[in-house]
Amino acid sequence: MTASSDASARALNAEWAQMQHRAVPADWPQHPRSLGEVLAGIADDPDAVLGGLLLRNAAGDRLAGRVVLQALLGKLVLLAARDPVHSLGDYLAECWLRLASYPLRRRPRRIAANLVLDTRRAVWSDVAAPPPVDPARLESHGEPSGPGVAGLLRAATRLGLLDREAGACLFAVYGLGLRSHEAAHHLRISADLVRWRNARSIRRLAPHARSLVEVA
Repeated sequence: MTASSDASARALNAEWAQMQHRAVPADWPQHPRSLGEVLAGIADDPDAVLGGLLLRNAAGDRLAGRVVLQALLGKLVLLAARDPVHSLGDYLAECWLRLASYPLRRRPRRIAANLVLDTRRAVWSDVAAPPPVDPARLESHGEPSGPGVAGLLRAATRLGLLDREAGACLFAVYGLGLRSHEAAHHLRISADLVRWRNARSIRRLAPHARSLVEVA
């Protein structure tokens, strides 16, 4: 596991250590009474508990989604530890998206295993796919009349479209003008990972290009 992945896991576990004693919201079933007890109850009846939490998450209760994420964290850490390309942050981001779109009616059984497999599939889905957007589209917004690459990346980070690792790769190539292997040396990662992260980030940012220019 990379240092950043290890830090992400520690941060989530530290956050959970403070959250687990919190009483469940008033509209949740009153037994169990704390978030920690909800998490522990997943072991006894995983599909029932996870299904209920996913329904609440789909209705906008992000606290319910956070409990599910904590329940899956150990498995996501193992996936990231065995993955030479992606970070734990990639798995966490994709897992959060899977939580919101999980088809509970169609797949009410083996929810935890399905979520983990769906997350892994989503993380790896972009590796071999060519980016449909020319990177020059992002770079073109860095002309003197525009907000500049740094401004765009700061805006994307504020909007939650980029994490720090993705932003660093984009800035190294499009802000500093480094080649992929030079950026890799600067960031202490592989050139392939630089190219993959940038291609993935550009795909994510392209639909929001106009908004980013306005916000930057």
